[in-house]
Amino acid sequence: MKVQFARTGGVAGIRLTVTLDTETLPPAEADRLRRLVAAARLFDQPASRPSPAPETDRFQYQVTVEDGSRIKKVEMDESSVPGTFRPLLDYLIDSARTGRKIKRS
Repeated sequence: MKVQFARTGGVAGIRLTVTLDTETLPPAEADRLRRLVAAARLFDQPASRPSPAPETDRFQYQVTVEDGSRIKKVEMDESSVPGTFRPLLDYLIDSARTGRKIKRS
């Protein structure tokens, strides 16, 4: 499974990105990522979740998951993130900040 993540917007407009691949992550991290994607029900989410009250300084999130032949891209802003999706976003944000592009040596 490959997960691509981007966060844009916010007051400073700093782009935050990361790409994670379960083939190159240590087994425990790969399992955690798979569980988070499953719990977020990513493949059941609409492609776009518009905000009920758009604002220019909100973060925008884009998550694309490739799992075998399935590919799903979801875009949303911070005010429209469902609760089940938040743990996955938190993990991806942390991964992007810490450079967690973990690969086996």
